[in-house]
Amino acid sequence: MGEMQLLTIVVPIDLRDDVIDALSGCACISGFNMSAIAGYSREHSQYDLREQVEGCRDLSQFDVMHESRHQDELLACLRGAFTSTKGRYWITAIGEHGHL
Repeated sequence: MGEMQLLTIVVPIDLRDDVIDALSGCACISGFNMSAIAGYSREHSQYDLREQVEGCRDLSQFDVMHESRHQDELLACLRGAFTSTKGRYWITAIGEHGHL
């Protein structure tokens, strides 16, 4: 197995299903995790009224462990989900992984 990485993607709730579909169809990964998070930002221009009152946005975060050699393929699988709205992502090297 090659060097492992963790792709983290943060997207607005309305993109959640599109990202799930894109990741589910990506042959280079075996699975992924998704969680609901609260996103805080100094830029409130895209917040709806409820989010402005609460001071945060509801977002979905996806974590995808993958081999570094599949990075470009994985990102290509996801690009179709981001046609009208943008999401943030970052990739982190994994030093060790396993099952306990």
